[in-house]
Amino acid sequence: MKNILGIVAILVWTISAGGLILFSGILNLHQHIGWSILIGLILLGVHLINLILYFKITGNEPYKWKAKN
Repeated sequence: MKNILGIVAILVWTISAGGLILFSGILNLHQHIGWSILIGLILLGVHLINLILYFKITGNEPYKWKAKN
């Protein structure tokens, strides 16, 4: 259950951050190297926040395997 909650949190964060990036107009400036680097850093930050969210919500549970007997 925590895995699903973690994935939902990732989806909500990514969609909201993507919407902010899309509607800010920054994507129209992708032909300039400075803006391209900035967009890349923003996307890297979104990815890192996704990782932090997932592991804060799920803890060590994703790594625990259930023994099938």
